[in-house]
Amino acid sequence: MQLDGWQRSSWAALAKQHAPARLQWVLTDPLYQIHAVDRPKVDDSELAAALPFAVKDLVNLPIDRIHLDYFQLAVQPSGSDKLQVVVADKTKLARLAAAQDDAGFQPGAITIEELALVNLLPVHARPQMLLWHRPGQPLKLLIGVEGQLLMYRQIRGFNQLDQLSNAELEQGLVDALYLELQRSIDYLDRQLHQPAIAGISLLLPLPQQTVIQRLLTPQLEVPVRALTTQEHPVDHWLAHGAALERIDETSS
Repeated sequence: MQLDGWQRSSWAALAKQHAPARLQWVLTDPLYQIHAVDRPKVDDSELAAALPFAVKDLVNLPIDRIHLDYFQLAVQPSGSDKLQVVVADKTKLARLAAAQDDAGFQPGAITIEELALVNLLPVHARPQMLLWHRPGQPLKLLIGVEGQLLMYRQIRGFNQLDQLSNAELEQGLVDALYLELQRSIDYLDRQLHQPAIAGISLLLPLPQQTVIQRLLTPQLEVPVRALTTQEHPVDHWLAHGAALERIDETSS
């Protein structure tokens, strides 16, 4: 269920069914940004304090409103030592936390789309790709292997994917999408020195997902599986991916 700090009635309705459960949050675009920055040359103990200054010129937030965390990709290009810094607005997170507390829920972990969705990829020794789109947001791509994120990016020109007709997709747009996917596959090979992808998962609006699956399959020559259904839309899979992450954390 989608919730924010301004929809108190939604929080109350959910609380009647599930409080005092522990909530796992998945931040969705535009509630967060990811910026790749060179790792500051400080001790690990000083890293959290140094990172706000590393990203302050990259975000449109005053430094006292920056809430951040960071992770590293499983593989980096030779000679690179970058951190993926996730930035959110501290005031918005505080409002969400207050609404959660008022409704009687216990706080759980907070994750983001990329880290939740990589959990949905099939377990395979070779990398797997996933494409996903939420209405009004960019089309996004990630590649992961065995639960680890290798790369992620936004694909320009498809922000209105959910509004495209079959004819528009069939008359060149899927070909343009294929070229973008091929760019990512080439980067995986040439820069990250990884084997070819073993398959692609689609988490897209249903009408467009059907056409894209049909047209991409013969071009890519790997299995292309469709995840979205009427019963299980994109936000369902985001929640499922976050739940899988929590299971992993609990069992470790």
